[in-house]
Amino acid sequence: MRMHHILLVTLVILSSSQAFATTSTYNLTVEDKSFDITYSFDGDLLAMDVDKESTSLLVGIVNTKDSEFELTFPSEVLFAENDEFIVLVDGLETDYTVNHIEGKTAITFPIIADSEEIEIIGTSVIPEFPFGALVTLGLVSAGMLALMQKHKLFKL
Repeated sequence: MRMHHILLVTLVILSSSQAFATTSTYNLTVEDKSFDITYSFDGDLLAMDVDKESTSLLVGIVNTKDSEFELTFPSEVLFAENDEFIVLVDGLETDYTVNHIEGKTAITFPIIADSEEIEIIGTSVIPEFPFGALVTLGLVSAGMLALMQKHKLFKL
């Protein structure tokens, strides 16, 4: 009977010390567009933002425990060719897994206690100026120059 009590106490202690992840949603607004980003980890989220220059998603966290960080976001928010993201936790690169579900990207990776900053780097980030718009702008400009030259409004 004594062994049964020791086992029960051990189970209670182990279950109370495990990390408990909560799933929540963060509403990220980028240039008047709103995106729901789902996340799960054992800690508190401070904020998320997009860094256009480094084509990355930045995540500020506090009160973290050793746990898995899972982040699910619309694929248009951040994209990486061949799913070759770079995931940095407090500046150190870490391994990750990627899944795609109904137009969303899910990235999962480990974080350690007291982590504060996550940066997920891709090859493009919203809002990138679309390539099609650049081509259209170039064609319109070329057409305008041709018309202006034809009507002698502009000399080259």
